[in-house]
Amino acid sequence: MADEPAAVVQRYFDRMRSRDPSVVDLFHDDASLIGLGSVRSGKDAIREFYEGSIRGASPTPTLIGEILAAGDRVAAEVTIELSNGALIHAVDIFVVEQGRIRTLTYFLADH
Repeated sequence: MADEPAAVVQRYFDRMRSRDPSVVDLFHDDASLIGLGSVRSGKDAIREFYEGSIRGASPTPTLIGEILAAGDRVAAEVTIELSNGALIHAVDIFVVEQGRIRTLTYFLADH
């Protein structure tokens, strides 16, 4: 089903790979983006983050393995290639409610 949590997360990664700023439309209006010691709350703050990231670094995520879903929680391990050639290894944990992302918490692996 299109609104199943794993399907929502798959659309998130599809839009990120396309560098599509409408990725923000997948988030609830009061969603939170948590990572790197900060919390961005609300769609406007999340939009600002993604627009800046897409414009400045052109992140291109590639899934490592399958998207893992249990109820409203979804996890994905990814590598993210940036426009400068840097490669980031991350784990993203999503909470998806009513077909939208409520929270996305991301963890970076330090090599």
